[in-house]
Amino acid sequence: MILLRRLWSLLPTVFLGSSLLLHLATVTLYLRLPIRFAAFTVFPVWVWGLIGLTLAIFPYLFTRRAGSLLLTIVWTVTILLLADEAKSLGHLGRDSITRNPPEPHAGSKTLRVATLNCAGHADPAAALGDFAPDIVFLQEMPHAYRLKQFIEEVFDGQGDYRYHAAKGCAIATRGTIHHSLPLPHSRSQLVAVEMPDGRHLELVNIHLLSAATNLRLYRRDCWWEHRYNRTQREIELAYVLAALEQHTDFPRIPTLIAGDFNAPANESIHRTLERRFTDAFGAVGTGWGNTYHRKLPLLRIDHIYSSEKLVPVRSHTFTVEKTDHRMVIADFIYR
Repeated sequence: MILLRRLWSLLPTVFLGSSLLLHLATVTLYLRLPIRFAAFTVFPVWVWGLIGLTLAIFPYLFTRRAGSLLLTIVWTVTILLLADEAKSLGHLGRDSITRNPPEPHAGSKTLRVATLNCAGHADPAAALGDFAPDIVFLQEMPHAYRLKQFIEEVFDGQGDYRYHAAKGCAIATRGTIHHSLPLPHSRSQLVAVEMPDGRHLELVNIHLLSAATNLRLYRRDCWWEHRYNRTQREIELAYVLAALEQHTDFPRIPTLIAGDFNAPANESIHRTLERRFTDAFGAVGTGWGNTYHRKLPLLRIDHIYSSEKLVPVRSHTFTVEKTDHRMVIADFIYR
């Protein structure tokens, strides 16, 4: 009986110590994103934050320890600083996107861009018709005939498209496509387009390797699987960026990179992109930005990036029927 009492009295200390160690590990790993711990950082940071908060709050309920309250505050601040979701939810009052054609921003005409993974046979014309987009990036398009329908219904027949049949990727635009290059070693494509106003753009439609879904962290093969999976996506992205440098006029021409990255916003490939591109939703997005899964969106894996000659001014995500992804829409002005 005495032994049980002693063990019970030690529990608050064990819980607080565990919470503190988890906090130190979480902050270190999410700031540095080492590849060997990809299985840990594949989760949104708030997942570990909730575990840490639970461990910190439990001792306070029974012992009222000041350290417990302090650690709870530390975890709360950490989640607000590191969680990707907190950034967009903090954009309260910022101009957002509605189901209407794009409005000018500060007197400048806007360029509306959308990306949608159509897995499950989503109809892009029905999903995007009200938004009047100028450029649409599509992934997992089963048939090209839907693109012809899209051009007729959304662009009033005044547009162009390219369909990467082998990979199911497509780009539709109100402008004229002068050059396209499907990348044989990835589910991606490069397109050079001239918009109706005479401006030229380089477009990259990207669909990286599907994410690893093994969450059994107690097994060694889970850690190796996530490490390999993230490495392959980094290789794919490097290949795409090398093709962009070699075959286009980037960075002289305004450039957009959009699509399904199969990588949450805290993954290392986004840091690679952010050296030369801006994540539209991360910069100006409003609301809940996570795009997967549609019914319970916990991960933001669909993104729109722009080069420095395009400035994002609005971004939002929308639910679409017959697909497991949410759609991302962003408005830009030319710098």
